[in-house]
Amino acid sequence: MAEEKREKVAFAPFLPFLILISFTSFLNLLARTIFPPMTPYICDEMNLCHADTGNLFFIMSVGFAITLFLSQFLSSKISHKMTVIFSILTTGFALAITSYSNDFQFFRLAIFVVGLCSGFFIPSAVAMIREAVAREHMGKAFGIFATAQSVAFILGPMIVKHLIEVFTWKEILNGFGLASSLISVLLFFLFKQGNTKGHPISFTFVRNVFSWPSFWILMVLLCVANGLNIGVYNMAPDYFQRHNLLDKETVYKLIVLARGLSIFTAIFAGVIADRFGLKRSMVISFVICGALTMLIGMGSPSSSLILFTIQSPVAVCLMPLIHFAMSTIVPSDKNAAIVSIMAPFGFLMGAGVVPQLLGFFGDFNIYAQGFVFFGLTSLISGAIFNVNAIYRHVEYSQMKSSPEV
Repeated sequence: MAEEKREKVAFAPFLPFLILISFTSFLNLLARTIFPPMTPYICDEMNLCHADTGNLFFIMSVGFAITLFLSQFLSSKISHKMTVIFSILTTGFALAITSYSNDFQFFRLAIFVVGLCSGFFIPSAVAMIREAVAREHMGKAFGIFATAQSVAFILGPMIVKHLIEVFTWKEILNGFGLASSLISVLLFFLFKQGNTKGHPISFTFVRNVFSWPSFWILMVLLCVANGLNIGVYNMAPDYFQRHNLLDKETVYKLIVLARGLSIFTAIFAGVIADRFGLKRSMVISFVICGALTMLIGMGSPSSSLILFTIQSPVAVCLMPLIHFAMSTIVPSDKNAAIVSIMAPFGFLMGAGVVPQLLGFFGDFNIYAQGFVFFGLTSLISGAIFNVNAIYRHVEYSQMKSSPEV
């Protein structure tokens, strides 16, 4: 009887909350996604090499990873809702501070603080979604949530493209930072969910989680997914523009097109996961994304950018699937805790190490081979996850965490 009632739960009542939390996620992401299209201007002003460019994203991801882990301690004191608002407010202030950078060292420190402030957001946002949305709609919920990333990746280049003709990159950062901080005050009155507090991460919980094969399986997949999605996106403008492969206008148009398609593929991935299952959806996404990433490094400049336009929407599919999987291997009251433990490693590797490595590849004039390498990694990941003996560990953790068991 309980199962029949759950099947009759409509999805529409959850949409207002999902739209609001997705908009908040958009603000959080935009604070970081406006930097990649700015890198050519920042690098020209500060005379940075490829490795320095990659290091900027690595530094930001280190700060992001630190507070991803510490966010659980904050949410246990001030609730998930207040943690989300605090993250948006302080990230805005940090961006404003970054706009006053006059040298590379101060800029690195400021961008590290941006990462620190924005890292508090994700664990509490995931916990709010898991708490507010019915389990049978979880795939669609995380699909909608993932669209925020695509919208941020679209508006990031568009904002820079149009505003850089009138304002300097410093003025753009300052304006967006102040606007973001003001919006966070409005969010305080709009959010009705998330008043529960998180549970501080205990040593016992960490020890238990580290003993689960499902934890390590999903963490490796999260690292690869972040690398294919955020890591490749962060370095694509540097790859195409600084090697004079294509003009800036063409790069911007195709990046916007790629992320526009990503809005629909993120939702589509959630619907497919709800209907056909997590395993099949993830395997297909990793294999297709890996093949496309390899082809980016193997094709001509024009064909590579077209392939990037196709690869980005597929890479976005991976994120709602990974978040869906992460949210189901533990009970709902442990969602923020598992995200706080797993996400720092995934983001640091995928969004920090991958751009850094691609930057090194670029300095050694083997930039294209870097894309081939990371594409091959995705293919291998998809093949391994398809092995029943591997996926069985994830399935077992899902069964244990289910309220029905």
